[in-house]
Order: sequence, then C-alpha cells, then structure tokens
Amino acid sequence: MKKICFTILISLISIISYSQDYEIKVKVNGLSDTIIYLGYYMGNTTLSMDTAKVDKKGNAVFKNNKPMPKGVYVLALPSENMVFIEFLIGDSKKFSMETDVSGFYTNMKIKGSRDNELFMEYKVKMEEFEKQYTNFIKQYETTEEGSEEREKIKNELQSLNQKRNEYMKSMIIKAPDSFFTKVLNALIEIEVPDLPKDEEGNTDPVLRYLYVKDHYFDRIDFSEGGLVRTPIYQNILDYYLNYMVAPAPDSLIKETHDIINRTYEGGDTLMFQYTLSRLFNMYDTSRLMGYDAVFVAIAEDWYLSGKATWADSSFLAKISERVDKITPNKIGNIAPNLTRMQSIDDKYYSLHQIPGDYTVIIFWEPDCGHCKKEVPKLMQELRDTLHKLNVSVFAVYTQYNKEEWEKFIEEKNINENGWYNVWDGPYPHSKFRDLYDIYSTPVVFVLDKDKKIIGKRMGVENIKNLIDLQKKKEEFEKEHK
Repeated sequence: MKKICFTILISLISIISYSQDYEIKVKVNGLSDTIIYLGYYMGNTTLSMDTAKVDKKGNAVFKNNKPMPKGVYVLALPSENMVFIEFLIGDSKKFSMETDVSGFYTNMKIKGSRDNELFMEYKVKMEEFEKQYTNFIKQYETTEEGSEEREKIKNELQSLNQKRNEYMKSMIIKAPDSFFTKVLNALIEIEVPDLPKDEEGNTDPVLRYLYVKDHYFDRIDFSEGGLVRTPIYQNILDYYLNYMVAPAPDSLIKETHDIINRTYEGGDTLMFQYTLSRLFNMYDTSRLMGYDAVFVAIAEDWYLSGKATWADSSFLAKISERVDKITPNKIGNIAPNLTRMQSIDDKYYSLHQIPGDYTVIIFWEPDCGHCKKEVPKLMQELRDTLHKLNVSVFAVYTQYNKEEWEKFIEEKNINENGWYNVWDGPYPHSKFRDLYDIYSTPVVFVLDKDKKIIGKRMGVENIKNLIDLQKKKEEFEKEHK
C-alpha cells in the first residue's frame, strides 16, 4: 500500500469565511506596458493568485471579491527578472503602493495600510543591516585566525546583531496589536538570560539549549492563522523538530502532540489544519526507522479521534487502514508470530521458536533486483560477523513459485547454519503481508532474544551496528537497575 500523503492545497483558504474582497492599487515608476502577478505564501511555497495589466504610467490594480486572508503576499514582476516585492495583508485589504524600479523598498510609499507602512520601514532597515553584515563577513574572512583584528570584527558582528534585535523590538512597540507585530515577533531571536556559571565562569551549553527549547514557541501566536501564510512559521516548525528534539520516536510523539495541541487550543482553523497536516505528512513519508510510530500517534490522536473535522470518511478510512498495517510491527512491539512456515525441504518453523540472541527477518523474492543484492549480502554478513553475535535469519520468500525459489537459493548458495529459508506456500495462511506491512521487497526486521522488534526497514549493512548499540543499551540498563 502506498503511504498517505496529505498535501496542503490552495483550497485551504476557502475555510476562511470571514475574508473580505480586496483592491490593491500599484504604481511602479519605470515599469510600463507589462503584467505583474499577485501571489501569496503557504508555508515556503509561493502560489499565484491574480494578474494585472500595467499601463504606460506604471499603474495596475488588483481587485476581486476572492478571499484574501492575512499573510505575506508578493508582487512578482516578470519584466524585472521576476523580482518579488513582499507586502502584508493585515489591517486592510484596500490600499495603494507606489515605488520605483531603482529601489523597490527604499522608494516604497504606502497609503491605507498601517501594517505595510511598518513593514516597508522594517524591510529598508533590514537591507541596511544586511549590507553591514555582508561587509563585516568579508573583512572577517580576510583576517588571520586568532588575530586581534578578527576578534574586533567578531565583536562588531555581535554588536550589529544586538542593534538589529533592539530595532525589531522598537518596531513592535509602535503597533503591539498589529499583524505586522505578530510576524516580527516570530522573527526575533530568543533571548537567554544570565544562567549559572561554573568556577571558571563558563555556562553549561545544555542549560542554554534547555532554556531555548522551553521558550522556543513563546514568539508564536497560535491563534493567528496568518502566520501559516508566511515562510516564517514553517521554518520555525521544521527547525524545532529537526534540531531541537531528540530524533527518537518517543520524544517526537510527545513534541508533535504538544505543538498540534497548541494550535488546536489556539482556535484558528487554518493554523490547526496546516500544522496537523504538515506533521502528519512529514512522518507518513519519512523513511527513518521508527518514525512510523509518530505517524500512528498523530493519526490516532487527531484524525481518528474526530478532531480533524475537515477530513472526510474516505480519507479517514485510508488512515485507519494504514494505522492497522503499521501498529502490529512498530518498534518495541513483540513481532507477530509467523507459524507453520514451510522450509525449502518441507519442514515447519514458527518465528518465535527460532533460536538466537537476535533474529533478522528478511522478506524477499528472486525477481526483485534489490533482493538479488541484499539477500546474498545478508548471507555474507551472517557468515562473517552476525553468527558471532548469535544471530539467526528467518528468510521469508514472499511469492509462490517454489521452483523459482529453489533455483535462486541453489545458485546463490543461500544455506548456512542459523539461516532459515521459509515460505507461506503452497497454502497461504500466515497473513505476513498484513502483519508486517509488506508492500515491496526486500524488507528487513531485527528482533531481540524476546522477539521484540528493535529495528525495521533497514539496510543489511546497518544490522551489526544496530545490534552493537542494542547490546550496549542492555548492558547499561543492567548496570543501572
């Protein structure tokens, strides 16, 4: 079964029933007899919304009764190498913008939108900071490492960053309740207070990390759906999950639940729907081992619980089916037993009766190009290293052509003590495809001595490393009981 991929579509904006129509008058001096585009952000993606004809004097008007929710929008100018001029839709959807091709932000004049007056002032100032930053970086790269000059430039950079943050704070004070302020708040770096120091005056970096992690989302107003329609929120969300959270299923389950719950309690439909859909899709499509457990948790807690009210019965049925496939073979579960599996010489074996401190299950078929490489590789791994770790291999042939199966085993010499060639034929009964979610081959699972799943869907070359880590973990737990 193919994984479910729930994509955020343009139609998401249709849920904002309170959006007004818009009328945006644009004048770009130096531009004439061309077209310009109106677009908007949905996360990091820019989507087209409208077009307008520019007259000989540089005038154009975007006017429509289509919804126009809060967010960061863009004017795209094809004749100017597709330059993007960003602006906000916040307090007003009817206003005018006038600028010049010689400097789109520095020459920008706004009438009728306080959000954009502040935003354009901010953009101009940020361009100044960026020029200074670039200049300092060039100087820094030409100085000698450890020199006084380099240290001086480093201090200048820190001072510049502090000035930038102070400027952003001053802008927030000007309009504390505006949409512009909510956008700016999301961009400001988290300030870490003075933390305890050791005898040498150094702060433990772990304390700094924990503070930043605990306050990471303080800058986000989860009741403001307009933040979804900026590239800022998606970047903040992705960075947190990729760099601030331990890459372990248990940690990610807790963290994703907390994030989604913030948006749920925030009460904004778009914010909730976008966040839930993005995280759901992120862990549904992830190939990292064990992350399917995160997908299951999100699916059960938010979709199958009925909280995702926009999901129709057909979509929910697909999710339910996918969860049913994954749940029996999640990491940490006892592997479903496969009983009366018949060997190549017509003996019968059950998975849970296979001896060894560890068991590798590989589901494979001779016609699979990848299997032709992985199965002999696994055999060689067993002979070279895995047998020393008391590993057994339960090799499940997934098709029903015994002659083809026997021929491959004989040609590749797939026979060894501790290797069990089995199949579900000639009378299928084990339901291994459902129990282990086998929709392609090869698929590898690794079990411990209790037949608990400790690894899944991994490459043969990673099996030994996984077992070595598992042994260290078991030794550590034994010593610290």
